[in-house]
Amino acid sequence: MSDEIINYHDLSEHEKDKALRQLNGLGFTPAYGSISCMKNEMEKSKGHTLPQYIFVRRSGEFIGYMFLIAESEKSSKVFPWWAVDNSDELPLATDIRLLQFGIELCEKSECFQLAERLQHQLECHKKYIGRRTEEMSR
Repeated sequence: MSDEIINYHDLSEHEKDKALRQLNGLGFTPAYGSISCMKNEMEKSKGHTLPQYIFVRRSGEFIGYMFLIAESEKSSKVFPWWAVDNSDELPLATDIRLLQFGIELCEKSECFQLAERLQHQLECHKKYIGRRTEEMSR
C-alpha cells in the first residue's frame, strides 16, 4: 500500500484531531500556542491559496506533514515560517511526491520563490543530501 498525501481540509474532524495529536510524535511542535491554536489557524486555510496543510498517511497513521504558509515569516504567529515539513524522514518515493505536490500548490498560489526553494530541496533529496537513508526513513 502506498503512502497517501492528503490535504487537511479533506480529512474528517476525527482525522484532523488524530493528525494534530500525532504531530508531536513526528517531531513537530507549534512555535506559539497550543494544538488548539494551531487547529484554529489551520481551519482558516481555503482553496488553492496559501496557507495549505498537507499530511502523509500510511495504513491510517500519519507519518508526514508539509505546511506551506506563505512567502513571509510574518504571515502567521503560530507558523512563523515560509514552510515546514518532515519530507526528509520519509521514503524517497514519498518524499519526492510530497515535495512535487508542494511545488504545484505553491505555483498555483503564485508563490514562486517558495516553489523554487522546494524544488531545490527536491533536487538535494534525490541525491540524498539533507535526508535520511531509506533504511532510516519512516
